[in-house]
Amino acid sequence: MTFTTTATPLPVLARVLIAGAAIMSLANSVTIPFLAVFLRRDLDLEPGLIGFIIGSSVFFSIFAGFVGGSLSDVLGRARLLLVSLFGVIGSFIGLHFSDGATTVFVFNATLALSSGVFAPVGKALLGDLLPPERRAKTFSYQYVATNIGYAAGPVAGTAVGLAGGRLAFLVGALGYGIYLIGLAVVLLLTPAATTGATDTGGAQKQHFGSVLRGLAGSARIVAVDRRLLFLILAGLLLEAVHGRISSLLAQHLSVGVVNGVTILGYVLATNATTVVVLQVFASRFTEKRNPVTSITVGGLLTVAGMVGFAVADGIWQFVAAMVVFSLGEILIYPAEFAIIDRIAPEDNRGAYFGAQTFAQIGVFIGPLTGGLLLGAYGGATMFLGVGSFALAGVVIYLLVGRRIPGLAAPVPDRVLSPSNTER
Repeated sequence: MTFTTTATPLPVLARVLIAGAAIMSLANSVTIPFLAVFLRRDLDLEPGLIGFIIGSSVFFSIFAGFVGGSLSDVLGRARLLLVSLFGVIGSFIGLHFSDGATTVFVFNATLALSSGVFAPVGKALLGDLLPPERRAKTFSYQYVATNIGYAAGPVAGTAVGLAGGRLAFLVGALGYGIYLIGLAVVLLLTPAATTGATDTGGAQKQHFGSVLRGLAGSARIVAVDRRLLFLILAGLLLEAVHGRISSLLAQHLSVGVVNGVTILGYVLATNATTVVVLQVFASRFTEKRNPVTSITVGGLLTVAGMVGFAVADGIWQFVAAMVVFSLGEILIYPAEFAIIDRIAPEDNRGAYFGAQTFAQIGVFIGPLTGGLLLGAYGGATMFLGVGSFALAGVVIYLLVGRRIPGLAAPVPDRVLSPSNTER
């Protein structure tokens, strides 16, 4: 992958941020997707408790992402990025030494807080470095780099015996440590003007006031705009299926399935590979159709993938189900952003997208519901039950979409690239 255009090469710091996306996703993919395996095998926790620990991290991630980007304007992007990387490293080390549900919950929460801060601040810094006409293409480089890491990580971790073991957390900490050192060196050589820092006391007071006003404004918007409220609910239901599919698969495959951890590694790699390979084809499909149609097709593919997981009993069946599931994911994410973009007033666009982050609560509901269903009725019921959330989300989009003018047009180019979600 060459990070250049017909104009000038990308700044060194931008290249480091893109390469760092691959390093971080590689480290994450040998640890986070297998956290459920670790909690089940090493700590012998019940499925419901595992679902709660994994799913609850989304609340910390939402809070950190919502506030972290704004704080970077006061504290400086560079400072906040480095602090968040230290937080991730410390969290991985803490998970390695954890011996109970309480300590795992604490360090999983600090991991979500640290990662939640890094994501928006890193994108803000990347935007600071580039003119507007180059940002979309550069963000696509970062998205591809992230999925390359997720494609390679699970298979590599499984092959060397890291999957589901304590050592994986130390390896993840090492990966983040290497990135931290590289990023720190480059930032030291980067002029302060490119890091988005503003250090005046007046700016700080104004900033914290604007953060509080932004939070209150988002809450008012959710209460007043019924279309947005229902779209958030529909997005929440879809996120309940897509947001932590790795934890559902991990719990199912780690208990009662021969070579389950090995299968999990290949299935997770299939998810990332499918996103990378089929993204162009999915974008062409989306360009020619309105967002509700894209979400409907994507939601039905998601349900079909979950049915596939429910009946699968071999590696290739799980892989095939994941291909179908991942294609649905690719169709859904850009269309969701397109709908929010079209209903948002020009002077409240940020608040609307900020309010949409609350759909990530589905990342908590999915694993929790899945863990309870798995413990009570087994894996097939878990996949079918959680998969029904996607069907309900599609129904809401179909009903609400009729009341939103302008949805007959296809998805605009500027929102075609989906954002990566922690799988």
